[in-house]
Amino acid sequence: MTITEYIKSLRIRGQDSHGAGWFGAPRRHRIHNGVDLIVETGTQVKSFTLGKVTKIGYPYSPADPVKGHLRYVEICFDGTAFRYFYISPLVKVGDNITPGMSIGYSQDLTAIYPGITQHFHFEIREPDGSYVDPSMSFPDLGTDTLAPE
Repeated sequence: MTITEYIKSLRIRGQDSHGAGWFGAPRRHRIHNGVDLIVETGTQVKSFTLGKVTKIGYPYSPADPVKGHLRYVEICFDGTAFRYFYISPLVKVGDNITPGMSIGYSQDLTAIYPGITQHFHFEIREPDGSYVDPSMSFPDLGTDTLAPE
């Protein structure tokens, strides 16, 4: 499967009991800074871009007994960060990445958030700290489909 076919195969999480997965969706006192892409737990997540792994991080405190195991991978290219959340990394800081390269496996969110549609989160952060709608940079990303219950 080519990277274009992979990107086309992904769908943005629609509305569920925990909100919606499109860019700009309301999140209590903030907005959603990326898109949630529907995948099953354990699915290989592939990089959309080339760059270098600059961070393997934790979106929540690693000491959190419920969410502390969740991870993200940050890949930078020309100062722009491409971040993939809720994945178990297959890469390490310093690795050079090419489009379509497997960077991790999606982690289970349904045990933490019952009723949520399983997904990984993808966001793009510019060097000035602003966020970009990924569907504008990757127009082949699916739009507004919710996995059947």
